[in-house]
Amino acid sequence: MKKLLPSLALGLLLLVRPLGAEISPLTQAIMQAAAELPAGGFVLAEVADGSTTYAAAGRPIARKDLPPEAVIFEIGSITKVFTGLLLAQAVIDGKAALDDPIAKHLPADLALDPSVAAITLAQLASHTSGLPRLPDNLNPANPADPYADYSVERLHDFLRRHRLEAPAPQPAAYSNLGTGLLGHLLAGLYGMTYAELVTAKITRPLGLDDTVIALNPEQESRFAPPHSGSTAVLPWSLNVLAGAGALRSTAADLAYFAQELMNPESPLAEAFALARQPVAPFGGRSRIGLGFMIVNRNGQDVYYHGGGTGGFRSVLELIPATGKATVLLLNNDVPEPAAIVSAANRPQPAGASPAGREETAIEPEQLREFTGVFAIDARGRFTAVVDADGRLRIRLTGQPFLPVFYAGKDRFFARAVAAEFQFSRDEAGAISGLTLHQNGNEVGARRTGDAPAVLFPKAEELAPYAGRYQLAPGLIFDVTARGAQLLVKLTGQPTFPVFNTAPDRFEYDIVVAALTFERDAEGNVVALILHQNNMDQRAARMAN
Repeated sequence: MKKLLPSLALGLLLLVRPLGAEISPLTQAIMQAAAELPAGGFVLAEVADGSTTYAAAGRPIARKDLPPEAVIFEIGSITKVFTGLLLAQAVIDGKAALDDPIAKHLPADLALDPSVAAITLAQLASHTSGLPRLPDNLNPANPADPYADYSVERLHDFLRRHRLEAPAPQPAAYSNLGTGLLGHLLAGLYGMTYAELVTAKITRPLGLDDTVIALNPEQESRFAPPHSGSTAVLPWSLNVLAGAGALRSTAADLAYFAQELMNPESPLAEAFALARQPVAPFGGRSRIGLGFMIVNRNGQDVYYHGGGTGGFRSVLELIPATGKATVLLLNNDVPEPAAIVSAANRPQPAGASPAGREETAIEPEQLREFTGVFAIDARGRFTAVVDADGRLRIRLTGQPFLPVFYAGKDRFFARAVAAEFQFSRDEAGAISGLTLHQNGNEVGARRTGDAPAVLFPKAEELAPYAGRYQLAPGLIFDVTARGAQLLVKLTGQPTFPVFNTAPDRFEYDIVVAALTFERDAEGNVVALILHQNNMDQRAARMAN
């Protein structure tokens, strides 16, 4: 093991790599990301040419005697990959069929609406069931551990009351409830708990001793403490919805797991062959199998899944065509490991920088015909607006607005990233859609409505909002101003941009929610109010 200390600000970097191997672009990326981490750290595993390289950046755990690949993290929704494999194995074992309706495997006296009863096991695994992301009766006693008290009885109560808006299959929409229900049903098929089933069918055959739900005392000593930003938070317990995200694991276990999925002689070879088959489109250019997200990168299928719980983030991806795999684990909820891996795997070609590209002149009034909301699918959309300076800006759901520049013939380009937007027109000549061109991929969207009113305050106007606001014990809004963009993070959740729509009012675009900042008589910001689900919840500004 080689220890490097590039700088005090960066923290500790550990590398475990073959002699003579160079530091990979992804290792360099986590070094840079760790420099901004307020707490916690990364552990990385890269599989290539039959060997595995490990690295750690930041401080994932206080123990200095522990190799990074032995640190245990919550892996969140990577658990869904295990649940998908368990479904495939149940089919192989003759315990179930992919088109089995869920009613077949629920108690006979549980009366379900026909639309719910007909949902199939494959639809649960592929997020095409039409079930919501979360049940409406979650209502946790402790919001810092939101699934811990969600019981079988409450799950059955939800299923009894629920009605689908349209019969399944529906367009894929992410559902923790659906995958959690699938794990519960599969466990019942085998007469085991979900944890026992994972052990029997996956971890024991592969020797993955550190991939578990409940930790023993020795494993507890290797468990990375979870953080939300600079705040220590609680680990999560998922109870009846364990199949959606309850597993904990190490970089070593997950790297070996990925290798065994790509090994034709593995005990999981047949199950993976079934689970990797695409079932439905997912998002702009991805597909989904049984728990596995699938995207084509440089002509090769990449099978992947990200994970996130209250104080952890993770990503697993594997490329069977090349035998390569990546595991990145983090005991903080920012930044997103999936974004780091994606950026490192899609380096900008030399000479391709759009920063100095000249724009074509266009009158500000002409820009307004390009504004509007453009839907990619049920979950994602582009929003195009013109700011007060006459600049067209485009955002993708959950991201800040990006200024774009006219290239002629209804095409715009960005300078901050290598991306272009081609607008299309209908027979009458009106703008009817746009297509994003980036990284050799195309994402199309159709115009569905007019642009909302959005203001673009300057950085100095946003600065007074920055601070920490306590919504409840253990639940804190962390508001930061990054340039001319306000970013908001609630404990245990990712950071999202919010957009100024009126004085002191900012709206999310990823969920239907808004924040209003409250001022005292002197004009100082003293609180924020969250408006969501017909409720107004006040969070007072914290000192310092």
